Amino acid sequence: MEIRFSAHGAYYHHYHIVWIPKYRKAILKDELKAFIEQRLFDIEQYHPEVEIETYKVQIDHVHVVMIVPPKYSVSSIVGKIKANSSRAIRKQFPWLKATRNK
Repeated sequence: MEIRFSAHGAYYHHYHIVWIPKYRKAILKDELKAFIEQRLFDIEQYHPEVEIETYKVQIDHVHVVMIVPPKYSVSSIVGKIKANSSRAIRKQFPWLKATRNK
């Protein structure tokens, strides 16, 4: 247990976040899985206080345990991760658009 300190307090906030592709399709494999693993840590570039402790990309969902300081809402950080990774994934893997409606 590592207590972290901010300017006006101390905190120990670990969040276990799970998200899935639409309709829980089993598409998170091979090069898409590697791409997601690489892009998860982009949030630390923009918000250095946010730290991803562990993650696991499985075939139909993603698990992330992260530390989010109290000055950020968890939903805004997760929203930024999902928005940025979704945009990059759709650009890098155009075949996902074809599987969206199937």
